[in-house]
Amino acid sequence: MQKNKFIPREFFLLGRSTWATWLLKALVAAGLLFYLVRAINLADIIDAIQNASHGFLIAAFVLSLVNITVQCLRWRLFVSTDVPNITFFRCLSSLLGGFAIGLITPGRIGEIGRIFLLKVPSRIRLAGLHVLDKMYTFGAIALSGPLLLFLFPGFRSVVPESLTMGIGILVGILPLIYLWFAIDPRVLKSLFYGIQIAFRSKPKIAKVIEAFDGLTIYHTSRALILTLIQLGIILTQFFLITLSFQPVRWLVAAHTYSVVLFIKTALPVSLGSLGIGEWAAVSLYHRYGIADTTAFSSSLLLFGMNVLLPALVGLIILINARPQSVKKTVSKDGGETE
Repeated sequence: MQKNKFIPREFFLLGRSTWATWLLKALVAAGLLFYLVRAINLADIIDAIQNASHGFLIAAFVLSLVNITVQCLRWRLFVSTDVPNITFFRCLSSLLGGFAIGLITPGRIGEIGRIFLLKVPSRIRLAGLHVLDKMYTFGAIALSGPLLLFLFPGFRSVVPESLTMGIGILVGILPLIYLWFAIDPRVLKSLFYGIQIAFRSKPKIAKVIEAFDGLTIYHTSRALILTLIQLGIILTQFFLITLSFQPVRWLVAAHTYSVVLFIKTALPVSLGSLGIGEWAAVSLYHRYGIADTTAFSSSLLLFGMNVLLPALVGLIILINARPQSVKKTVSKDGGETE
């Protein structure tokens, strides 16, 4: 495979099986989208989009800019523990560049490419901060999703009555666990120290954990607030896009897309969860009497606003970056700046 001078060479060292998995996920995404378009009727989808209210769509697009800003503020918050004077725009460029690389690499592993677009004392510690940044959003979705799914219309009716209370208590505890991990930096440090003990033969793990030494409750509490704001923005975007097609209450849209996000997280079987999100949105919105064309179009448009467009902007940033400047940030020993 020919190397692209704008993408760190590490991403081309992935095994054939990894790329095969990526191709399989791409096929799954294409297959699901094809099935949904055929089942719903392409002409109806096009007609719905053409007749959508532009005002609500513009508002949702503006919120996508706010969404990126919030994500950048959280990324900068973590990076500042290692580089106190890091600027917002440097972090924004690295964030968007990571989105672009993530879109073309298996399992979005390329998003870690953002660490190669910043000059920092330790590339390995920055990788640890990247993992932490991703954990805040992933953890919020993964640990609140079961409760939201449990409360979704029609779900409890298929659960045996003898298990309802037990499951309710279990899924109700999970969001509290997330809050505990997200706010108290000592819990996070203990978690990663445990990982270090489990991988004693991996000396670089210790350097990754060093990224958490600078964490205080100031950083973790603000990261939690920014994460909750980010999720609130995403749910509001879905509400506005849905509203451009037909009337819907915010709570209905928010509850539906919260479960969609959980399903996309729990079933990472397609590229960027494309197709999975649209299938889940159609299936769940149907319980609220929302048209299939509305659910499909809303989910697809939100993917375009929050994933595809930022990645395209990031690609422009990568193309305009000075390759030699990026190259100098990656040392031969695996991560320290020159």
